[in-house]
Amino acid sequence: MSSNKERKRARGEVACAECRRLKIRCDKQVPCSSCVGRGCDVLCPNGTMPQGNGSRFVSVAEDVLRRKISTMEERMHLLEDALAIIQLDSEGSASLEPLPPINEEGPSEGARTPEVVQDSMRDDFNKYGLFGVLGSLHLHDGPPSDPAFTGTSGDSESLLLQAKAFLVESASPANHAEEIDPSYFPSEIQRCYQTFPFTPSGISTEPIQDLIESYLPSSPRSTKLCEIALQTLPWIVFNIVSREHILNELLPTVYERARGQTPARWQPKPYGPHDIALLFIVFAIGASLDLSLPPYNAEGRHYYVLSRAALCLQPVFAQCSIVTIKTLNLMSIYNGMCGIESKLEDSHSLLKLATQLALKIGLHKDPSVWGIIGGDAYERRTCFWNISNAAMWQSLITGHPPVIIPSWIDCLTPTEEEENKYQLDGVPLGFGTWYFSFVSECLIPVVEVIQVVHPPSYDVVLALDGKIREFLPPQPPSGESVAEQTQAIMRSQIREFTLLLLHRGFFAQALADYPQDPFASPYQQSILTAYQSATKILHMTGKQFSNWSALSARVWRLWSLAFSAAITIGIVAIKRLSAKLEPEPIGQLDLACTLFREAARASARAQKALPILLRLRQEAMTTGSKFAVADQIPYVGTVGVPPEWQGPSGETSSAQGFRHRGPG
Repeated sequence: MSSNKERKRARGEVACAECRRLKIRCDKQVPCSSCVGRGCDVLCPNGTMPQGNGSRFVSVAEDVLRRKISTMEERMHLLEDALAIIQLDSEGSASLEPLPPINEEGPSEGARTPEVVQDSMRDDFNKYGLFGVLGSLHLHDGPPSDPAFTGTSGDSESLLLQAKAFLVESASPANHAEEIDPSYFPSEIQRCYQTFPFTPSGISTEPIQDLIESYLPSSPRSTKLCEIALQTLPWIVFNIVSREHILNELLPTVYERARGQTPARWQPKPYGPHDIALLFIVFAIGASLDLSLPPYNAEGRHYYVLSRAALCLQPVFAQCSIVTIKTLNLMSIYNGMCGIESKLEDSHSLLKLATQLALKIGLHKDPSVWGIIGGDAYERRTCFWNISNAAMWQSLITGHPPVIIPSWIDCLTPTEEEENKYQLDGVPLGFGTWYFSFVSECLIPVVEVIQVVHPPSYDVVLALDGKIREFLPPQPPSGESVAEQTQAIMRSQIREFTLLLLHRGFFAQALADYPQDPFASPYQQSILTAYQSATKILHMTGKQFSNWSALSARVWRLWSLAFSAAITIGIVAIKRLSAKLEPEPIGQLDLACTLFREAARASARAQKALPILLRLRQEAMTTGSKFAVADQIPYVGTVGVPPEWQGPSGETSSAQGFRHRGPG
């Protein structure tokens, strides 16, 4: 009945609601002359003044109108943020076009107040978890369509999947890697390469293994390649194979037999096809990191083909060993830094295969259960925790569920006593016993918190935050090797990135819930922690790049972490929070653009991320111009290392100026 009256009032058939309430004559216009004269024409024909003294004056209605305007503004900002997120997801960059105006007439009298809206958001969070819990599914162009899933923690990876090819002005043609072409090898090797990871049927293993071994490089070159790989892997990724095993055991054994120095060559070889595969993948990584060669060089691809072919000579699933798992892990690392973006999916698949095989041979169970002790037990434990570490990071970076379920793990972490006794070549496997404990007690719980469908309470997140902060990485004494010093940097970087991933979802939730003042959110600490950790990661990456620019530019993982940090800084800069955060966000975003522009000369990963960061910077300068003072912001195209990364002796300072209220 009431809706029928409202329609009649709108058509001017009956008196408006306010004239009827006041019992005065109404001319049935919309708005009527009586309402216009009293200044309440916005209420005509169906709205009424609130009851009470003086209700005939407009001032009484101001509170009602202000609440409606506040509610409309709140909803408008939420819609703008939601549209920005959708455009960022679909285009790979923030939209620079203004959003279309909202043409709705506004909320009805029963519209919710901001407090009710915020309470509703809390209910939605408790029911559904953080925004974006579905992740992203990408369908590549062209037949057939290959779907690629990226989960909630892999937002930055999702942007890189969609980024268009981009060449900066100073980029070199050597920055582009070529696809692997095994066509110049004999047909037997090609067949093994193409059937990976399965063993071709009807082949004779030994002649093909001899054929593969005929491609071994000279002894001096092989030693140099192993030295390069063993010296650089411990700090750019983590140490998977020991110097003792590669240089003092495997390499001499293979080359002595290849040169005919071993008596009775007719006897069975003391090594198998998977040992040869391990040796060739070490050669491939060494060639990729050889600074005398261009990035993504053909020599590395050559050895990778031979490693993959050798691995197929022995059934991977039926006759796997620790050597098989280490080989697959190193092959995953090579595919991640070979410069071919499409090979990242191969990198993830190889790591998942290695993890499945580790479970198959029982590495997730402590070797003491089967009476294995001493050096063999130490090798099994370090191999398992290395593969677990890689699997957990893969889960966090891509958003894929981890292959290893934490409740399955019953393997002790290696102790310092074991490390000192069995690790005789100085640099510990992985990042040392501290890192294995960090993976067990901090990284795995973070994966459980982030990857579950219904996240736990915020108190659980804060408790885990405190636990991560208690894990202070050990600092090497002065005079230690470069590898150990850089490992210390990587430990700190990994710790900060773990904090960033832990808080990133709540950081986004706070910005969405409180677009006007995110610091009023109960997730205020996540805003501070995410920004603080992102800035530290950016500065540590700048330090690594300034000290080892040519080498660090070839490591894709380094730039994936830095890109995630830069995206966080960019969002803060766009949201204009610089009045409450130090260092100033737009300046930090400028430093990120400078860093990625320099790295893009040699890194395909940095090159692909650069246009996204430049778009973020442009958006930040547009929306936050009142915070951007021109003489405080360096030009993005500046060549060289920004002074913020340089200390008195040329070293880079860590993130400075965190004087805002923050969690430690």
